[in-house]
Amino acid sequence: MTLSVIGLIAIQIFWLTNLIKVEEERFERNVNDALLSVADKIDKDEVAETVFKKIEHSSKKNEPIIINGMKKRQYTKLADSIKHIEVFVADTLKRPGINYQFKYMTGNNDSSRITLFNNDSASHGTIMIRNNFRWQRKLDSFVVKRKQLVEDVITDIIRVNTAKKIEERITGTQLNSIISGELKNKGIDTDFYFGIFKTSRDTLVLLKDGTNVSELKKSQTRTYLFPDEIFNAPNQLIIYFPNKNRYLLSSVSGLMALSIVLIIVISALFYKTLQMFINQKKITEIKNDLINNITHEFKTPISTISVACEALNEPDLIKDSSSIDRYTSIIKEENERLRMMVETLLNTAAFEKGTLHLSKELHDINDLVRNSVAKFEEVLKKKNGKISLNLTNDSLSLICDGFHLINSISNLIDNAIKYNEREPEIKIRTTLDNDRIKISISDNGIGITKEQSEKIFDTFYRVSTGNIHNVRGNGIGLSYCKKIVDAHGGKIILKSKPGEGSTFEINFPASS
Repeated sequence: MTLSVIGLIAIQIFWLTNLIKVEEERFERNVNDALLSVADKIDKDEVAETVFKKIEHSSKKNEPIIINGMKKRQYTKLADSIKHIEVFVADTLKRPGINYQFKYMTGNNDSSRITLFNNDSASHGTIMIRNNFRWQRKLDSFVVKRKQLVEDVITDIIRVNTAKKIEERITGTQLNSIISGELKNKGIDTDFYFGIFKTSRDTLVLLKDGTNVSELKKSQTRTYLFPDEIFNAPNQLIIYFPNKNRYLLSSVSGLMALSIVLIIVISALFYKTLQMFINQKKITEIKNDLINNITHEFKTPISTISVACEALNEPDLIKDSSSIDRYTSIIKEENERLRMMVETLLNTAAFEKGTLHLSKELHDINDLVRNSVAKFEEVLKKKNGKISLNLTNDSLSLICDGFHLINSISNLIDNAIKYNEREPEIKIRTTLDNDRIKISISDNGIGITKEQSEKIFDTFYRVSTGNIHNVRGNGIGLSYCKKIVDAHGGKIILKSKPGEGSTFEINFPASS
């Protein structure tokens, strides 16, 4: 089961890592495509601008025309009236990325059009011509002039490419606008910084404000501007994204959150299941331990009673009244022990089920203490032990269940006797302090550690556990005692030191 859960979590982590990797690859691919579009747009815009300027320079008219969405000039020529004709004039100077032609087309009306095309872009210019009878004589002259115009344009482009620096050919604002637009076209909306690296001088120019130069130089996201140029050293457009990781995580945040929730749910279910197995095993061990301990606890007084009864049946013993009194006292004492154990077990079970009913009446605490001590007189004589009482003269009246409170005090005294490797010396003291009734029971027993004292009031907990019965008790006496004290609104506090003994202090509000 553990391997299955670990496998499921590993699969989720692998899937999540792979998802981020795929998203990063998609991001890099879109950025590279956007940079190629930026370089292409800058190149075509420069060519179009050169063409527009040359056409404007050669024009003698001032009427505007529309070329590629921008206002230029409209050129009107007189021509002969003629039916529909198409004339193409192509540029004879071939350069990669630059290919121009003229298209002349007559209409059925009184006008014709001559259009200048750039075959590598959508840029074109249209010239409206009024038809007249001298059209044919001027067409050849027009075509020759337009062909010369194309050659002049190409010459100017080469001159611009050679003579102008990259800073003179485009501004940082224009570059920022173009990059931003192309990135948004690819669905990328995050902060970016850029710069142009001039390989001829090994310098960066046109840096965006706030650009971290060291981060920019480390970036591998770059492309060449004007890649078809022959005479100029290449210029690289470099871009980097300061919030790239955050952007990638936000892109997959929904799936990531779902995966993390799934991992948490799987882990929580596994933990709860494992905890249930551990608790079940612990409960089984406690149950077996409890049965063994209770069996031993019951066996001892039963055996003692059995021996005493057999002794009383001896004919010679009947004549010895002192022996009879001694054996009957033993039977009475062991019977009381059995009764206390049975009552403790039953009361603890009732507490666990919530069915225990307390019969509260007004009692004097000192009287309850005396009644509890009286039960252990014979046991203390056998062990040469003693109990010292220091009871206050103040009135310690308390509304409580006398039966259960006596049993609780008796459990504490019983533990002080059992968990003692010396002659028991028990001190019981009652006081009235700050409107609280206090009962203090101190012994010179084995004591317990701080770690053990934190668990000592847990049900079935014993300082020494296991099937070897080296410590008497069943692990429910102190738990029962605490439940009774809590039910009366009181507190029980333990102070103990290994090898020196323990002190249990019970206190109740006097108004109870």
